[in-house]
Amino acid sequence: MKQHERELLIFKIRSGNTHINIENQKFIVKPPTIDQCIEACEIYDESYKQAYIDEIMSEDEMLEWMFEQDLWTPHDDKKIESIKKDIEKLKVEIYNARNDKKKASQIRLYIRAIEKQLINYVNKKNSYMQNTREGIATADKISWLIKNTTYKDNILYDFAQVSLSYIIDEWQSSFLADSISRDLARNEPWKSLWTIRDNAKIKLFMNEENSELTYNQKNLIIWSQMYDNIQESMDCPSKDVIEDDDMLDGWFIIQAQKREKENAEKEVDGLVKNEKIKNASEVFVVAQSDEHAEQINKANSVHSMMIKKQRENFIKQAGIVQDHNLPDQRLQIQMDQTNAFRNKVRGGR
Repeated sequence: MKQHERELLIFKIRSGNTHINIENQKFIVKPPTIDQCIEACEIYDESYKQAYIDEIMSEDEMLEWMFEQDLWTPHDDKKIESIKKDIEKLKVEIYNARNDKKKASQIRLYIRAIEKQLINYVNKKNSYMQNTREGIATADKISWLIKNTTYKDNILYDFAQVSLSYIIDEWQSSFLADSISRDLARNEPWKSLWTIRDNAKIKLFMNEENSELTYNQKNLIIWSQMYDNIQESMDCPSKDVIEDDDMLDGWFIIQAQKREKENAEKEVDGLVKNEKIKNASEVFVVAQSDEHAEQINKANSVHSMMIKKQRENFIKQAGIVQDHNLPDQRLQIQMDQTNAFRNKVRGGR
């Protein structure tokens, strides 16, 4: 993004208003007040109740209907989760390839391609959701808000010449993608404003009193705080990584995995308090659920997980196997025997 584009966007975000130009007519959508937000939520509730009376399906019911009509399947849900995991793996890979530009470029192409797949699946799943109770209630809520916050020449607009739906579309299109918000948060002119905001007592946003923050304002604050936290991290990545969204996402994922592993290890250590088994090479812990089992599994080292996988494959092939016949146990027995023989020979000299 060019610097003059950043400046324009920052001014627009700081103003709080959404400026819409239609055929030489200028409209402004102002941020709603707290009281307007309350009333909009009440509109949502009323609309939802009426939709229920009219026997319109909820989102859950719509999903069941889509299953019945074969418009969506459990396999599609699993596919979405699989794609998300693939994207995470690729972002870890691109972080690990941060010093190999050619490899990183190839991985980035894969990320963009898989993201398109994800968007297609999500759009397919959501295609009928606007016709649910939740979808209708949300549309009514937004319509009420835009009707009561859209101005022309400082006068609340009556939508006599321009349709409400057109203004809503333009307003929603003003929501910035995360990639743009991230770019704005780490660059000038916002970066300096954010840094000196307290010492210089700068008012970051010009919203009217008691008005809500806009979507773009909230996002800008979230990412600004996120970049502050990154800089304060003991494992702070290089500037090149911070400025690369995909690589930084990979760093986030790796940090999250580290924390999950540390927490899992602490939990297992808490379960294994008996001094007789605390230093054992293996400890069997009974999981309370699938999620708990996953947490326990994460406490294993890479070597332990490899042994576990090896044992699972061996048992599948051989059926019932005694502990001492497992490949890793047999190897350990051989090593113990070899060491015992060596010690005996050395002791006899």
